[in-house]
Amino acid sequence: MRAAAPLCCPLCGAQKAQAIFRLDQVPVICNQLWPDPEAARTAPAGTVDLQLCRDCSFIWNSAFEPDRMVYAPGYENALHFSPRFQAFAAELAAGLVARYGLTGKHVIEIGCGDGHMLDLLAQNGVASATGFDPSMAGVTSPFTARDTVEIVGEYFRSDQLDRPCDAILCRHVLEHLDDPVALLRDIRRAIGDREVPVYFEVPNAGWMLEAVSMWDVIYEHVGYWSAPALTALFRRTGFEPLSVRTGYGAQFLMIEAVPAAPQEDYLDPGAARICAAAQAFAEAAGAEVQRWRRRLRDCRGKVVIWGAGSKGITFANAMGEAAPGLCAFVDLNSRKHQRIAPGVALPVIAPEQLASLRPELVLISNALYEEEIIAQLGAAGLHPDFAVIAG
Repeated sequence: MRAAAPLCCPLCGAQKAQAIFRLDQVPVICNQLWPDPEAARTAPAGTVDLQLCRDCSFIWNSAFEPDRMVYAPGYENALHFSPRFQAFAAELAAGLVARYGLTGKHVIEIGCGDGHMLDLLAQNGVASATGFDPSMAGVTSPFTARDTVEIVGEYFRSDQLDRPCDAILCRHVLEHLDDPVALLRDIRRAIGDREVPVYFEVPNAGWMLEAVSMWDVIYEHVGYWSAPALTALFRRTGFEPLSVRTGYGAQFLMIEAVPAAPQEDYLDPGAARICAAAQAFAEAAGAEVQRWRRRLRDCRGKVVIWGAGSKGITFANAMGEAAPGLCAFVDLNSRKHQRIAPGVALPVIAPEQLASLRPELVLISNALYEEEIIAQLGAAGLHPDFAVIAG
């Protein structure tokens, strides 16, 4: 029997992969909700097999199959129903316009979703904001009411940068790509000699490792970006980082960069720290899963998860039959209501429906929303127990 070929890192090409975490039977697209329980139960599932590159510290899912990823209308991962996220996004848009003098200029966003950020940029003075996102094909959005905001319902192509462009944004897209180097090289070639700044935002793998938040491990995300890996990507493909920082409770990693000469062999000195954190994560993750299964197995009343997003849905599927009281997701996003989460096949309900359900335990999928959730339920006269899943 022939030995398996060594895995090559998608970022630096090194053959120094180390397995750190595995989840089986996870929804292929956890942000795709379904119309009925049977469709949700039979939703496509796959395996996540995380590998760490011991050279550049990039983490990726070696079991990822790109052909299974089809982003279509019905995909829903908007966060802007939360007051906390609204404040973060408003500050981000205003800051980018101010730092790069984008008033009266033209901005492109790759993977714009429903156009919320495009509209914020327009509010802050950009002349036009164009977004590309295949999930918006044939879908209307309130954020395109301005004549200066446009969403093209298709995948972004680098030849679309032949239009006027004074800045490029790409938020929570890079982690979905099995060949991230190709996208950055395409963008760099298309920019050419123009001085076009770029802003990229991804989930922060450094935070995920330190918080032992394995619920941030989803099939949709083939890549897990830490600051050293993200810096290496940009320097190798011809960009000079102006800043690499965390935001949104350190859960997001944000890079601002400008075109420069490529440093094709760049490795960041911080990679060793991420490698150590990944190895610690590998040891702690299994114990954390078992701790939650024991707790929910012993819970006698009804349990709900607040947040029908990737964290909550991954958590519910990992618990499986160990959580017999788990009966629903709760979400502020009205577009998710009356839909069914994949795999576990639980309904998504509005917060107002909790008054009749009266759960014993509310699991909060993200600690950033803990205060606003507890306050909202308290105002409604509900005082269940609370526990935070991640963060």
